[in-house]
Amino acid sequence: MFYLMKVVKRNGDLEDYNPEKVVKSLKNSGVSESTINKILQTIKDKRFDSISTDKLYKIVYQLVKKLENKYNASIYSLKQAIMRLGPDGYTFEDYIAKIFAGEGFKVKTKQVYESNCITHELDVVGDDFFVECKYHNSGGITSGIKDVMYSHARFLDLKDACKNKGYHFRKLWVATNTKFSDECIDYGKYWGLKLMSWKYDGKNSLSYIIDTKHYFPVTLLPSVGREVFSLLSRKNILLITEVRDKSDEELKSIGLSADEVAKLRTDCDNIIEAAKKIEKINGGKK
Repeated sequence: MFYLMKVVKRNGDLEDYNPEKVVKSLKNSGVSESTINKILQTIKDKRFDSISTDKLYKIVYQLVKKLENKYNASIYSLKQAIMRLGPDGYTFEDYIAKIFAGEGFKVKTKQVYESNCITHELDVVGDDFFVECKYHNSGGITSGIKDVMYSHARFLDLKDACKNKGYHFRKLWVATNTKFSDECIDYGKYWGLKLMSWKYDGKNSLSYIIDTKHYFPVTLLPSVGREVFSLLSRKNILLITEVRDKSDEELKSIGLSADEVAKLRTDCDNIIEAAKKIEKINGGKK
């Protein structure tokens, strides 16, 4: 008898299980063909009917960790690693600033600007643009039209004041680690706003930029738990490459033990090496 498995999306909708989605995400994480086949067979044999997408992700993650290695499993969990930058959104703002800085922009965070009528605190500010960050620490949450319209209203208020306030904003970015509603995307296109979500907009999407430019957060490292992350984030060390470039003494000076530093070194090297192999295999394609 033919069996069709169903999965429950985060919004509660029921849809057919699509193994191709699993295959694509696993290939993008550098998982071998043999492991992918074993994972697909396990899912088929277990018949996880009406399973939530979150639970399915956890099962696949554990299988990758068991059958492949913990580093490819970490890369597979990239979206969850971004969510672990919380619980509040301040660290996400600093993380987004590092991405823009890595792309060659001079940026500052948490800047205060006066318009003609009120004061605005902006998340990330460049020479002629600013970025409003909408962070969510769990999946299934959509940044809605109110978020984008509110950000746009702030932009228009400041743009109007540019002439006599000594700054000049020409462009607004709104960045989220989840997704935007269709209304947001339509609104952004109409007004010429720059929207960056996990998958939107193509090569400007957060997932694409992180994967291709290797802006991996430290929360991707298997050895980074809450305590280690707290020590790193207090010193604004948020990227794996920043950990790699610090000396052992610099890392110890923030409160890390010699053993913790050694584990970080090993994890950094293995994640970076795994990412390079994925890039070579996929030829830069996602």
